[in-house]
Amino acid sequence: MSTIFELCLPEVGEGVTEAFVAVWLKDVGDPVVAGDPVLEVMTDKANIDVPSPVSGTLKEQRFAEEARVEVGEIVAVIEVTT
Repeated sequence: MSTIFELCLPEVGEGVTEAFVAVWLKDVGDPVVAGDPVLEVMTDKANIDVPSPVSGTLKEQRFAEEARVEVGEIVAVIEVTT
């Protein structure tokens, strides 16, 4: 049985409300292990890895590289297998 997990852009700094997708570190279809970074985002202050809290398979990338993303938006979909 599998479930879907929606990975949201977490808060990336105090007062920071958006970031840009710098690079995807996992491609659609790649296995994802909990704690591994899925993508790197950049703000005006730093580049930050966004890790997955779950293990599974990356099913969807919601934004292209260089796209602007607001904190809380879904950036990826991971299929979690149990």
